[in-house]
Amino acid sequence: MAHPTLEDVAARAGVSRALVSLVMRGSPKVAEPRRKAVLEAARELGYRPNMMARSLAAGRTGIVGVLLSDLHDPRYAAVHDGLAEETGDVRLLMTTGHGRPTRELAALNDLLDLRPDGVVLCGPRIAAADIERAAAGCPTVVVGRSLRSTRVDCVTGDDAAAVEQAIAHLRDLGHHHLACLDVGARPSPLRRACETADLSVATTPDELPRTATAVLALGDTTGTTALTGLLRAGRRVPEDVSLTVHGTPPGAEAAQVTTIAPPPAELGRLAMTALLSRIKDGPSAKPQRITVPPRLDARATTAPA
Repeated sequence: MAHPTLEDVAARAGVSRALVSLVMRGSPKVAEPRRKAVLEAARELGYRPNMMARSLAAGRTGIVGVLLSDLHDPRYAAVHDGLAEETGDVRLLMTTGHGRPTRELAALNDLLDLRPDGVVLCGPRIAAADIERAAAGCPTVVVGRSLRSTRVDCVTGDDAAAVEQAIAHLRDLGHHHLACLDVGARPSPLRRACETADLSVATTPDELPRTATAVLALGDTTGTTALTGLLRAGRRVPEDVSLTVHGTPPGAEAAQVTTIAPPPAELGRLAMTALLSRIKDGPSAKPQRITVPPRLDARATTAPA
């Protein structure tokens, strides 16, 4: 039997459909012998309660949709971990846009078709208007991107503070010739903050000024691109140049790479807290703009000049 129903269980147990429904809801009004007969019939038939139908009847699905812009970006995996820590009795349903706006929008529409209680968009690349349309019918929180919206809550890192803290760390080590290396496929949001701080910006290690004794690497989701690039360019780390990577790449601690970034799990925890609050308070709730300060983890890739 492909999808046994309440009626099938009732027939097997020799009871009414209403009594089976009471058993499945855990009602104390059912005598123990009948409860056991219903549960045994359900086990024999392989019956599973239709949670979606039950939730929709109650006006809630108990599901939060999570859209990760890029499943291969380790930052968003850590954000997902943070989301999961704060869900309570809510279940997470994850999908991805594979880093492409068109596929991202299609994935978001698929999530919305399931009528989730809310959605979290991690690093979305789709148009702000599309996010606004989604938020009109479903509580929405965005992680890693700030939007001007009366409906959407946003949780972001403090880009300017990250650059300032990285520069302060390197200057405390005696470095006066600093540069920025932006190696991502797309310009990093921190590039403007680097330019504002009068750091020259290069997109490959070969473009870095030879006078630079310290580098802040952006857009490097693994931390290895900048490190190996500098080594191939004949720059020893940290003897010739100190390296700080913006982000929390996996293995950074083991490889002793200095990093600076908002803790991604904290972004996830705050995003889920904001979403649950928005679900509870309804569409009239004022949008939250939550900024998470960066954390500097100084390791072996930075050293005195």
